[in-house]
Amino acid sequence: MLRIPPQHGAWAYLAVPLIAGLALAGLTWIGVLFAVTWVLAYPASYYLGRALVIRWRRGSWSRLAKRELRDAVPWIALAALGAVVLVVLRPWLIAAGLVLALAWLVGLGLAHAGRERGFGNDLLLIAQSLVALPLLWWLTEGSAPAPPVWWATAIIGTYFVGSVIHVKSLIRESDDRRWHVANIGYHVVALAWGLYSPWLLLPFGVALVRAVVLRPGMAAARIGAVEAVVSVLVVVATLLAVG
Repeated sequence: MLRIPPQHGAWAYLAVPLIAGLALAGLTWIGVLFAVTWVLAYPASYYLGRALVIRWRRGSWSRLAKRELRDAVPWIALAALGAVVLVVLRPWLIAAGLVLALAWLVGLGLAHAGRERGFGNDLLLIAQSLVALPLLWWLTEGSAPAPPVWWATAIIGTYFVGSVIHVKSLIRESDDRRWHVANIGYHVVALAWGLYSPWLLLPFGVALVRAVVLRPGMAAARIGAVEAVVSVLVVVATLLAVG
């Protein structure tokens, strides 16, 4: 039975750029194949990364490390099937894969150092997830991403960074008031996207309201539900803004 990574926020990081990318580039079989392969690669890299970090920390292949490796194998096999087809059709994806692999290795180093939940690692994960959007365009159109694609990537990236700050201020850094101040300040600045398109005032306005209103102590599920709503607003408004 396939194990699903319990990192709920990570699935939003996967879905939002992919949905926006497919909407901008259009639905094609190669775009859908890329999206499916991209999703499959997440649990593969998650469990393989955990296995290697545990092995690294304990100095041997402990039972836990072996279990994580076993959980990674089926995901790796499934992701590899799609990856092989994509690389045959678009050999330049090898270069993109090498860059992503390097970023993944940096993430492993941070995890080994006990900094996997640090803000720097969060930014690294955001950057990795955002790559999907321009890659989808390049795969589908066969040319470098058009300006609207880069604008969409920047808008979604702005939301992702704000989401990380917001969630940290409510949970992991709830005792540090500086995170609460940073949360509100960041989302005030993010309203500047309204100068690019008034449509963007809706998601970033809602994001600011939730930054002001929500307080530590809320159940993680409720925080996640609010973020899911804001994510939908971001996708819709982004497509309206750049379309």
